[in-house]
Amino acid sequence: MNHLRQLAIKQQNGCVNKFFTIILLLTFIFIHKYTYSQDEYELDTLSRNDFIIYSAGGIGFYYLIHNDPQSDLKITASTIINFGVSYDITSRLNVAFELSKLNFPSNKDSLEEAKGSLTGLTFRYKTLKSKKTNIYLGLSTGTSNFKYFNYKTSTKVTASNIFLEPNIGFNHYWGKTVGFFIQTSYYYTNYNRIVNKENKPLKVIVNGKEENFTLAFSGLKLLIGLQFKF
Repeated sequence: MNHLRQLAIKQQNGCVNKFFTIILLLTFIFIHKYTYSQDEYELDTLSRNDFIIYSAGGIGFYYLIHNDPQSDLKITASTIINFGVSYDITSRLNVAFELSKLNFPSNKDSLEEAKGSLTGLTFRYKTLKSKKTNIYLGLSTGTSNFKYFNYKTSTKVTASNIFLEPNIGFNHYWGKTVGFFIQTSYYYTNYNRIVNKENKPLKVIVNGKEENFTLAFSGLKLLIGLQFKF
């Protein structure tokens, strides 16, 4: 699977673990500091039946788990563009429809392109509510799609499956309608059927036996964005 190896970032696993830990710690420190800087009189319940639209950019780092003994592919990353529309069912419970676009690194000289997309629902529970600030716990799930193209060799590879993504986030409004948010999440999906342009599964040889090539993504995502309530 030489064409998929271009997705790997040459870093040691230990460095990635440290990066994940630092991001999580910074997120919790920021949330803790900002929460206790709020005045007590602000701790009123947000109104329900609010619609929120939002957009964010971010980055993801992933461990890659596969069954190809000939590949050294272990780590990759992606830039992320995220869009969503959410609705406050109650003062604490929120549900959203989201769409994310992922771009993976590739060799520009080889005319390669690797992309992903996520479409699904996110459920959020607000653990702290104030007039301007919220901290929430959430869970996203839906369909994850992956596409790889090599325009030089006319190679096309696609895959899809369900993804799961628990998350924790913080949002703050500057006024009544405009605000920002920061969200950290753990992302997982497993592509157990990866096919070529003829819709035939890719194969690998494992211990002398032919198997379908499988690839799982497991890692951390960080998003920062703007939101508009109306």
